[in-house]
Amino acid sequence: MPGGLVSRLLFFGTEEYLYEVKTIKKEIYHIIIPMILENILQISASLVTTAMVGRLLADDISAQGICVRITDTLWVFYKGVAIGATVLIARSYGAGKRDSCRRIMEQALLSELVIVFLFQAILFFRAELFLGFFSKDAEILALSGSYMRIMVFGFPCCVIMTLVTAAFQGYGNTRIPMYIAAAMNGVNIILGYLLIFGAGPFEGLGIRGAAAALVTAQAFGAGLGLYLLYRKEKGLFSDAPRRERFFSFDKKCIYEIYTTGIPAALESMFWQFSAIILSKIILYYGAAAFAAYQLGIQAETITEMPAIGFSTASTTLAARAIGKKDEKLQRIYFRELIRVAAVISVVTSLLLILLPKVFMNIMTNNPELQAIGAVYVFVMGFIQIPQNLSRIYNGTIRALGYKNTPMLVAGFGIWVVRIPLCLLSAYVLHLPITAVWIVIAADQLSRFTLSVFLYRRICRRQDAFAKKLEMG
Repeated sequence: MPGGLVSRLLFFGTEEYLYEVKTIKKEIYHIIIPMILENILQISASLVTTAMVGRLLADDISAQGICVRITDTLWVFYKGVAIGATVLIARSYGAGKRDSCRRIMEQALLSELVIVFLFQAILFFRAELFLGFFSKDAEILALSGSYMRIMVFGFPCCVIMTLVTAAFQGYGNTRIPMYIAAAMNGVNIILGYLLIFGAGPFEGLGIRGAAAALVTAQAFGAGLGLYLLYRKEKGLFSDAPRRERFFSFDKKCIYEIYTTGIPAALESMFWQFSAIILSKIILYYGAAAFAAYQLGIQAETITEMPAIGFSTASTTLAARAIGKKDEKLQRIYFRELIRVAAVISVVTSLLLILLPKVFMNIMTNNPELQAIGAVYVFVMGFIQIPQNLSRIYNGTIRALGYKNTPMLVAGFGIWVVRIPLCLLSAYVLHLPITAVWIVIAADQLSRFTLSVFLYRRICRRQDAFAKKLEMG
């Protein structure tokens, strides 16, 4: 067969299809590995910045934390729209419609910038309306207000970066976003140190320096991203001429982007809101339990890094196959992703189950926190496989056109299983904190089960429809 030896045969029903499985695996790894590295870079840079701010006064740390709550909520919206753009760009790319890829990205950018300018104006002039919800301390509010008034200038840059990433990922190129993240994080760390603490005769700006460094890094990343998109010779859109004026709205295109992306944003917002409620529940058991939970999440995150890109990879590859109108290829992508994720998940699961104390020793030297957190890490070890495989199921379901399904699955797990059972365990039955850890695991398992059921149901519908077409 041209193009090399076929590594194995893949069967669908009674028909046999030959695909270059090694090529497909290589394609998957080329997408996932840069995503993992990009995530590691972002987490590392965040830890360094947090450590630098942590050298300031307690009020500075609190002020930054309050602002991060607000900016993270806005970022969830940006990211949700970017997911919608990624799906549509990947479909158009699979169908060979490069001009559509450009139009989708530019329509998403144009519409989001209009919205973000509104956010900018509100938070620049009336930030205290939102900051006051978190604290009544005058000093903290003054610091957080000055921090936020600098941060708002980075909002358009955040939008640009998320959509640049969406464009490259829609094409299956995840290396460029990784390079941009590496360069941006380098700028943030270097400028952060200089602006926070000062150098030579230059006096440090404290928390305002941290904000200025981050906004500068975001502007640098956005500028670099736009350059790599539009440069004449090797830019991503160099072979996709614009067919209409940039400042013209395509209502149909914008509708498709937002109806695909908003459910993804709401799915993440479920996490934001539930995290507040869950934090209050865990604080019922005391500050030590809450601190151990926070550290346990960080320990678990270390093992999640290898699987972090599976959701985007499954969405991108499935959407690309759909664009090619190749249902068999879409299912091959899915099966290969499941195999790879299962192997990685078994390894990470064993690490958490067998070495929970080791992970907690890395995070803290407090024996009480180590003991509580080790139980959390141990329990989470048992749900690594369903948790990671759920990313692939939901990413694929979203690409297949079932935009709201992953959001509803997340809503079911969080609001029907996790929050009610945690409230019951803590406030009604007065069970030990371990019961809360078990409920969190049960939530992940329930969502995985529901995702598998819905995906198989969707596949059966597709098969029945294809069979009906064949029969005429």
